[in-house]
Amino acid sequence: MGLRSLRALTLVFLLVFLATTIATVLGLLAVTHSTIAQLVDQRITAESDILAPQQSKLDRAELIARIDLLTRDRNTGDLGIVLTDPRGRQVAGNVQIGRPLPLGYSDLGQHDRIEGLTHGRALVRDIGGGLRLTVAAETEPVDHYDAARVRIYLAGFGSIILVVVGSTLLFTRSIRRRIVDMRATAEAIIDGDLRSRVPVDGSGSTFDRQAATFNRMLDRIGALMDQIANVTNDIAHEMRTPLSRFHQRLGLLASHAQAGPLRAELNEALNDANHLLGMFTAMLRIAEVEGGARRAGFAAVDLSALCAGIVTMLDAVAAESGHRLRVRAEEDIVMPGDRQLLSQMMINLIENSLRHTPHGSYIDVALHREGGEAILQVTDNGPGIDARDRKKALARFHRLDPGREQDGHGLGLPLVHAIVRLHRGDIALEDAEPGLRVVVRLPLD
Repeated sequence: MGLRSLRALTLVFLLVFLATTIATVLGLLAVTHSTIAQLVDQRITAESDILAPQQSKLDRAELIARIDLLTRDRNTGDLGIVLTDPRGRQVAGNVQIGRPLPLGYSDLGQHDRIEGLTHGRALVRDIGGGLRLTVAAETEPVDHYDAARVRIYLAGFGSIILVVVGSTLLFTRSIRRRIVDMRATAEAIIDGDLRSRVPVDGSGSTFDRQAATFNRMLDRIGALMDQIANVTNDIAHEMRTPLSRFHQRLGLLASHAQAGPLRAELNEALNDANHLLGMFTAMLRIAEVEGGARRAGFAAVDLSALCAGIVTMLDAVAAESGHRLRVRAEEDIVMPGDRQLLSQMMINLIENSLRHTPHGSYIDVALHREGGEAILQVTDNGPGIDARDRKKALARFHRLDPGREQDGHGLGLPLVHAIVRLHRGDIALEDAEPGLRVVVRLPLD
């Protein structure tokens, strides 16, 4: 899992925080134990020196008297004192230790079977004459105090963990909501709804100001695109009327008895006028599709029946031009969409193959379901399109061979592309080896 998602970053932060907190708790326990052990060691060292001062010689009777006096003192009643002879037998003291202890400091526990002691420290010294003095003290003043200390740490740090985890989750949820709102707005704009905006709550927070700034940017971009679209649409609308009149006059002149030797030239001009009218009509059609308004009228469309009907309709056209048109359509593929535009998409793809493949070529139309998508493929065995030119073929007015005398104005595939985008699909041009394969993917829901 990479650190590229908000969820992953949040999880990593929480794991690092938990690991740091656990390490802190363990460190505090270790430091506490070490500090208590040092303090107890200092005390038992001091009491041992009081009983048997360094570099001093005490006889056994005097030492036993000192031990007896010290054990009866209330201030030292919690100390454990043991005096052993050279054979290891206890000759004085107030506790019994279940094992021989080494010289120096040692840890004591329940396994030592010392009454009233669960954890402690002991100091064993040689005091001369074969005698050994052991002074012990508890490191837990209360039974199970260490467990109580752990519970206290867990409660304290646990509350901190709960607060941090809860705050992090709330913060992450707020961030995710903002990201989802922004992504939804971006997707709506990609789909053609240029009026979509990121919601603002008027709180004046950093996120709210960011959303407002993002919306102002979208307003500016939308205004500029509207200006460009309006210019294009205005030109197309304004030019269609004079072009239509020009077309009509050329037709009248070509049919006039006195046209004579100019009739061929007039017919050629008439064809050019037809071409221009078709180009302006296609431009307006693309602008209408890219506007996204037609998405509101989407209804269930049976792609299987539509595909079979389109192929049947164009079969005679294909046969007339010497092409073989074949279809393989899986049944009952239904999706929400605009039936008229989806029909135009299929017609444009098939006509594109008819126009750009030589006599005798075949054109295969295939439709099947794959996961949650409908896959439409139109394949031919013609010259195809070079890999470097496939992306350009979807651009407006692009002609693969500008000098070639051929019908079309470079807006067929761009119109198909616009229809596919309107239906939130994808289009790809692939090598059919030989020929071209156009693959259209459309979501079924």
